[in-house]
Amino acid sequence: MENFLRRLSSSLPHAAWAQYGITLLLVGLTALVRYALEPLLFKYPFLVFLPTILVISLLFDRGAGYLAVVLSGVCSAWFFMKPEWMLWIAEPGDRLAFLIYMGLGFGIAGGANALRRANEQLRLSWDQLSAANAEKDLMLHEIHHRIRNDLQQICAQLTLAAHRSGTGQDIVSGTIERIGVLSRVYVRLRRVEGVNIVSSKDFLESLVEDIQLGVVGIQPVAVGAEVDDVDLDMGVAVAVGTIANELITNALKYAFPDGRAGRIDLTFRKGEAECVLSVCDDGVGILSDRPQGTGLGGRIMRQLAQQLRGSLDIEPRPEQGLKVTLRFPCCGEAEPDDRPAGI
Repeated sequence: MENFLRRLSSSLPHAAWAQYGITLLLVGLTALVRYALEPLLFKYPFLVFLPTILVISLLFDRGAGYLAVVLSGVCSAWFFMKPEWMLWIAEPGDRLAFLIYMGLGFGIAGGANALRRANEQLRLSWDQLSAANAEKDLMLHEIHHRIRNDLQQICAQLTLAAHRSGTGQDIVSGTIERIGVLSRVYVRLRRVEGVNIVSSKDFLESLVEDIQLGVVGIQPVAVGAEVDDVDLDMGVAVAVGTIANELITNALKYAFPDGRAGRIDLTFRKGEAECVLSVCDDGVGILSDRPQGTGLGGRIMRQLAQQLRGSLDIEPRPEQGLKVTLRFPCCGEAEPDDRPAGI
């Protein structure tokens, strides 16, 4: 019944004049029915009008319901109450019955309209809840898909490192660092207009802060960050964070030997067409053509830069130290592959 009334109400015109016209027509038809049943209902002049008032109030607004009450009262007084053909009710008992009917009619019209509005609000809330649940299901599916790809990436990196390294220490430390990058992404993940995004400022500054806390009391190296606030796609944030983490940890490992003091600066800027991540240090710079360490980190960074459709440039600074720059298309233009690095 509820669905039938909803479909019927949606198919009816919404203009006020049209609704009032339909109200007049329905009351008129009800009056004809009442006139035809006069031999049976001569003692009950108002009875057949009550269902009509209820239906009109459920289909239209409160004004149409009140109009139905007034019109039905006029018809009852004019046609079915003595003296007939007059808007005057002679008997005191009939006048009291008329007043009771009018009060009941207005109460039915107001109550039915309130019920209709409450039902519409409940249906709207239900639709919003269903949409929110669908959105959460979609987000959960996407997160599971991303976690699966990230775990595949870690497995691929472990496999590659196992073939290139004679010890397990580098494998373990590198894996812990990359898992930390993923955890920071998931903690700061939010959904805007159906897209999983991460704030570059919160994400990269927290990454630098955690790395700085890790070297306090161990190395006399300061690590700073200047980051533009950019909404990054989740996959882009993982790639950028992994590269930034790799660059800073490599600088801490190799740029300041023998307890040398220094500074590492990370900057992230958004231009008109591209985003630029730079990591600079004032360390010893490049000492030889051979890569330091296993070379696994450099390979991973280049693969991630390719996935971002960007470039990774390494150059010595004019004074001392090293500068590494990642450039890639801004935000929506950068769509990293779902393939794990190293596969």
